[in-house]
Amino acid sequence: MTRPLKLIQIGAGSMGGALLKAWAEGDLLDKEGSTVVDPRPSVETETLCQDSGIALNPSADHAYDVCVLAVKPQQFPSVLPQLSWPSFGETLFVSIAAGTTADEIAMLLKNQADSPRVLRVMPTLPAKVRRGVSLLARNPALSAEDEQIGEAMMRAAGEVHWCADEEELDRLMGVTGCAPAFFLRAVEGLAKAAEEEGTSPEAALAMAKETFLGTAALLDADGRSPSALREAVTSPGGTTAAGLASLEEDGFAQSLPKAVRAAYRRAKELAGA
Repeated sequence: MTRPLKLIQIGAGSMGGALLKAWAEGDLLDKEGSTVVDPRPSVETETLCQDSGIALNPSADHAYDVCVLAVKPQQFPSVLPQLSWPSFGETLFVSIAAGTTADEIAMLLKNQADSPRVLRVMPTLPAKVRRGVSLLARNPALSAEDEQIGEAMMRAAGEVHWCADEEELDRLMGVTGCAPAFFLRAVEGLAKAAEEEGTSPEAALAMAKETFLGTAALLDADGRSPSALREAVTSPGGTTAAGLASLEEDGFAQSLPKAVRAAYRRAKELAGA
């Protein structure tokens, strides 16, 4: 992909706003030819659009290379059939919604285009700082250029992993798309533990956050596996070993795979809703 993209983004909530920020700060977009549609944009979105030259809720449309569907999947039946602009059938649709399949999205767009091309993507919130991990699902209806465009978009927001199909994306979304919330919950729990030991809330959060960030940086730089690093931290019979034993008693090792499977089940429920 060599030319900047003319993009229309429908919705700019937490995840959509994070992606928009990553794209606006890079060289990916034709900003003067791009648009954001959101009836209740955040102040951050308003400022970003104003500073970058991206139109926010314009009264007129033109042709777009890509349409990013960043509204909740429950809103698709009411929002998608209302979309329309010149050369609609030439637009690549990129959905970041969980559960709703590419075929379902194409059906909702069928009155505007004969064969809408839909790429499903599952991004993560760290896309806001261009450190996200995005899953992309292969779709036989997509061209090589479509896949190239989708990969370029998501690489602007971090790392990219292609899934063989949508089923694989749904199975893995708990590992990537949901996991930031899992990690942040752990930080909350450690901060609470520090408070219960008498530390101020501010100091407790700083300890937990910096320990989390430092560990992530070590894992990224060291080259050893998580297991090897954990063993390096854990002296036999020591304090860390005692803490890990307590976690294992509470089923910690099983809780994360269980959480990933719960996310997958919910994705299937959303698909059938």
